[in-house]
Amino acid sequence: MKTFKNLFFALLLIVGLAACKTQNSAVQPQIGDAAVGQPQSVDIQGEELHYIEQGAGEPLIFIHGTIGDYRAWISRMQPYSEDNRVVSYSRRYAWPNEQKFDSLADYSVRIHADDLYALIQKLGFQKVHLVGHSYGAYTALTMALDHPERVQSMVLGEPPAASLLENSERGQESFDVFLEDNLRPAARAFRADRNEEGLEHFVQGVMGNDFRLAQVPAEGKQGWMDNLLELWGAALNESFLPLEPSTIQSLDVPVLLLVGDQSPTWLVEISRELHQLLPQSELVEIENSSHGLYFQNPEAVDQAVMEFVSEY
Repeated sequence: MKTFKNLFFALLLIVGLAACKTQNSAVQPQIGDAAVGQPQSVDIQGEELHYIEQGAGEPLIFIHGTIGDYRAWISRMQPYSEDNRVVSYSRRYAWPNEQKFDSLADYSVRIHADDLYALIQKLGFQKVHLVGHSYGAYTALTMALDHPERVQSMVLGEPPAASLLENSERGQESFDVFLEDNLRPAARAFRADRNEEGLEHFVQGVMGNDFRLAQVPAEGKQGWMDNLLELWGAALNESFLPLEPSTIQSLDVPVLLLVGDQSPTWLVEISRELHQLLPQSELVEIENSSHGLYFQNPEAVDQAVMEFVSEY
């Protein structure tokens, strides 16, 4: 059953990848009867970050995780665009932005949080709804801690803020296993130029050990391979920016926390700790889902997220 769910996640991701294969396409990506706007770019701290948008109303920004880019959200944008101006952007180092590995570059969430704040300013938004997955959720949370006045509401899908595991023995043990069995083997594979092996180690760490890259159709696999740069940096540097619990306790912003009922223990424990710390938070467990969340059970996630966002 888990094998099927992992494959289903990959196929759902491909819907987004196939809908917008190139930023220079002369044809607008289509989602049902609604068109997503042509990809645009904006200069953020000297880097051209690409994004797409759809709809009108209060701004809502989707923020992808590691090995993703703006295409990951194309299949999810339409329902939200009925009431919101929806933006999906590719974070620094992600396709089709410039990708050039530099061992001295900042691959931590710090630079992504600063980029997100700059993007909000460049697009002229005063307050935004943020919907983030994995490292994208970590990005949203870090930015909100710095600039809470810019956040209307926030949805966090399992942010890997590992410093928050200090109060969870089970969570810390699970994270240590992830480091030893997945992230560090991925780093060794990357150093040896065995990129597919490294990718498989990483995805097994968040989706389950029975996952095999061979299960993923070619286009979905290529989408992940397009976005290895950040994963290289994260694996080689193990850069998990610590967050201060007292600062989280002062974040007076409505937050919806999503966890999968089959997700790794360490990711679930981080969200549970956030639920304890945040003044305004709800925690929803998504059935039949591991870390894929938004793409493994999209109907349940959309219902929870749209009900939450509509309240604020």
